[in-house]
Amino acid sequence: MVIELGMPLDDAQTSRLQQMLERLKDEHSALKKELVHFQEITSELVGILGSEESKRLLQEIRKQMETFMLQLEAHEHWEEDEVLPILAGYANQGMEPTFWTSTWVLGEDHKQAERFVRSFLEFADQCKSADSIRLKKAISLLRVACSVLSEHLLSEEEMFFPVANQMLNDIYAKA
Repeated sequence: MVIELGMPLDDAQTSRLQQMLERLKDEHSALKKELVHFQEITSELVGILGSEESKRLLQEIRKQMETFMLQLEAHEHWEEDEVLPILAGYANQGMEPTFWTSTWVLGEDHKQAERFVRSFLEFADQCKSADSIRLKKAISLLRVACSVLSEHLLSEEEMFFPVANQMLNDIYAKA
């Protein structure tokens, strides 16, 4: 989707921009909800450390985190392919000259979060028993991953939403 702001946008282009912004909000909301779920379930896991149930629950969390990461990757690809080119094109017209630098920082945050998630997944694979020390390490890795991912999503929102909203404001002002 290419949106030229130098000329008036037709209703279809404006509608696509609004849909993109709505999808961005919806996907972020769903991803953040999942991260809250992981934080809650890790708290439950702490309460039953050392039991066989804790080992089972850890493996369940591991599977859920793998699914979450697939969803996050799909979201990130969509952002890179469709959202960023539009927002960067607009931001680089004078509103925000550091937009690309900020997106690079967000990309690095995402890589860091992925490293924590991968560490959690690998460590969870190694938890063959209900050893409390190993489970605590796995929980710690997951909590850090969730924290970094939450901050990453918040940073994206703080960068993307104002630019997208300003684009819509400019479109409506020209109409």
